[in-house]
Amino acid sequence: MEAIEKLKENDARDELGLAAIRDGFSNELFPGTGTLQTRAGYFLFVPWIYRLLHKRKSPSDQVEAAARKEEIKLISALMNSDDTSGVLGKVARERLKRLPSSVYWAGMRRWGIFQQDLGTEEYHRLFAEFRELDGARDDDGQLVQGRARSDWHPGLPLPPAGFPGEASFKLRAGDRAYLIERITLTVGSSLLAWLLRNGTTLDVEKPWEHPQAKDFPKRVQETLRQAQLFSDAMLGSAYLYNLMLAEELPESERRSELLAKYRNWLTQWHDELLASQAALSAWSLNDFWAFVAPFMRVSPGTRSFVESWVGLRGWLSPDGGADAKDARQLIRHRERQLKGPRARLGNPRALELWGTDSGTGRLVYRWPSAVRILEDLRPELATNAQS
Repeated sequence: MEAIEKLKENDARDELGLAAIRDGFSNELFPGTGTLQTRAGYFLFVPWIYRLLHKRKSPSDQVEAAARKEEIKLISALMNSDDTSGVLGKVARERLKRLPSSVYWAGMRRWGIFQQDLGTEEYHRLFAEFRELDGARDDDGQLVQGRARSDWHPGLPLPPAGFPGEASFKLRAGDRAYLIERITLTVGSSLLAWLLRNGTTLDVEKPWEHPQAKDFPKRVQETLRQAQLFSDAMLGSAYLYNLMLAEELPESERRSELLAKYRNWLTQWHDELLASQAALSAWSLNDFWAFVAPFMRVSPGTRSFVESWVGLRGWLSPDGGADAKDARQLIRHRERQLKGPRARLGNPRALELWGTDSGTGRLVYRWPSAVRILEDLRPELATNAQS
């Protein structure tokens, strides 16, 4: 619930069909992370739970229920620890629907912690086939005799004494070293890995504002440059969309306040981009599409919308293009293209479900989620941010 609330505050809703580009950049910069991830410890808690179920010889047809039971128990263990920030299910408890395993599964696969190309349902079905043969371990927890696991990475640290009845987000040095090694070996060219190796602070709102940005690898620098230009250029489309929705509300004080707010946001968008107008005007979308092609798939409709919006260059207008007819027509067409009869514009019943500020969060490509993970793996980075 806490993670979902943070998501609402950042408002990462995709109202104009830009998710493929947003997620493509996010996965390139911070692979293995996700917007609902809260703490790095879950990358270890989940495999430890499944190892426990292996030791108990849980049958395949019972492992899903058994894993859920242990993940629910984990909530209480973490709530009894000294640090409860980021506990998934702290409010829902037994009613929790989105378990940590589902939130972290893709990341565990990306970092090679889980070593099979399987989703959770397939893994549960084949669970009994991944029994670990008993074998002695060295000081690092590595198997020195017997067959290595083929589901979970053989170097996975052993859980601390008392787990899962006792658990904490404060990772042991060996736990942190293991996760850092996994990230370095599997996604070593990413910004996530670079910051783990070289970062001195995380105290910025956007990754391209990082004081070490000039030291980032050239590939990362170019990725951030393209990601920033896209974020800057497309922010105005979300503001205009919300302004158009507010205009269709019945006359009221609330409507007047929203109209003033969104017009002010569009003006601020123009003002904030004054320093980067030259870079935006010189931005080659042909180069952009060529650059992102290897790591994202963009539909023709999305590509056309982006090209049309950027071509309008609304950021050059002092009012952010608030009253530009061609921009408004483009927004209306795009929403209809994406949502069909569920489009809000021109649909009073659908407009009733609008919660305001729809999709207005600036695209920062999962930076807040990455910061949470990085601070757990290198606690001194959190200290640097506070000093």
